Amino acid sequence: MTATSTRVRQAGAVTLLVAMGLVILASLTSFYSARSVLVEQLATHNHAHAAQARMAADAALALAQVEVTRTSPGWPSVLLGQADCPPSHAGPQWACSRLPLPQHPAMPQAHLSALAVRDLVVSPHVLMLQASARIDGHHSTAHVRESVFIPAVAPAPELATPAALVVNGCISEYVGARLRVCPLVGQGVACTGMAIAPAVQTHFVPDTNHNGTISAAEKEACLALNPSSLPGAGGQTGPSTVQTRSPCHRAAWRSVLGDITDAQLQAWSSAQERNGLTQLTSPARTVYWIDSPNEWTLSVGSTEQPVLLAFSALACAHRCPSIRVSARIVGSVLMDSACDDEKMRGWQGGTMEGQLVVESGMPEWQQGTVLAHPHARRAYSVSWPAGIDAARPQRVNGSWSSDAP
Repeated sequence: MTATSTRVRQAGAVTLLVAMGLVILASLTSFYSARSVLVEQLATHNHAHAAQARMAADAALALAQVEVTRTSPGWPSVLLGQADCPPSHAGPQWACSRLPLPQHPAMPQAHLSALAVRDLVVSPHVLMLQASARIDGHHSTAHVRESVFIPAVAPAPELATPAALVVNGCISEYVGARLRVCPLVGQGVACTGMAIAPAVQTHFVPDTNHNGTISAAEKEACLALNPSSLPGAGGQTGPSTVQTRSPCHRAAWRSVLGDITDAQLQAWSSAQERNGLTQLTSPARTVYWIDSPNEWTLSVGSTEQPVLLAFSALACAHRCPSIRVSARIVGSVLMDSACDDEKMRGWQGGTMEGQLVVESGMPEWQQGTVLAHPHARRAYSVSWPAGIDAARPQRVNGSWSSDAP
């Protein structure tokens, strides 16, 4: 074999190897190109499925909002349902209700769900709607949420100088009574200091001389508390013009609660009780609607978390319940005595740090301590944006988000 033939054979082998390499490279290029196209197609499909799931979740949210805001039964029926809350909203403070949603006719493959989440302590007038959608066969899910204001509680009026005791009639002391009514002072809750609000405010003073006006002497005779019962130099105020109490318009209650109704307070109290809130939970129960005529014995409320005790017209049907002398209430105590002074005759109470509101006078008041507190109204005075219509459900602007629950 000659050297020339050897070189020809070697050149042929190299050419063959190069050709094979080029074929393999072309095959790999073609494979990865096809794979890239496939990946892009899958990504496009996933993006489309995710977008479809998002649209379905938005549809679920819209359906939930229609369910809540429709005239009847609307949001009241939503509050009656009970469901497990998500881990982020666990505990007796939170109440959750599952909303029934119809199948979307344009998305038969989408499973829609919605949950209404409500804070029973801080914002009982807000429902956070959490809507979800899942697309069958693609493992695509989406979550959106938005809040809705509901008229579960009305706005309470702003009180620049709330009185420690608000009544709708006259006050007199029982012989040997042990009373203290301390106004709000600049340094906080105390019976000494510079008073910045009245100790007592009444909405009704009798026009004893029938001249059409209420004189200082008539006010003084009506609010007949001894100076020793008014430490802290607390003043007593009343109307200067003749007011009527018949029929009973609950002037004392309305001056403190505004348009908050009995039904709203009762439903709020029942929801807290049903969810397991008590004076020992954290957070603690804040609203108590009381229909029982029995003596109140519990100490409830704290400076950080004041309460509202509302003794209803049923509780005061014959006589308003007393509050045990050893009981300490931090917050507001309201007595619906229906403008009937006899229902509060000889009344006895414990220590109330906040405000006492009585829808009548208090003849022969025997015992009680009322220390005004600047945050007494926090239990029922919830936050409403300026200009909001608190009488109808409506969306909370800026509350929409797309994060998972």
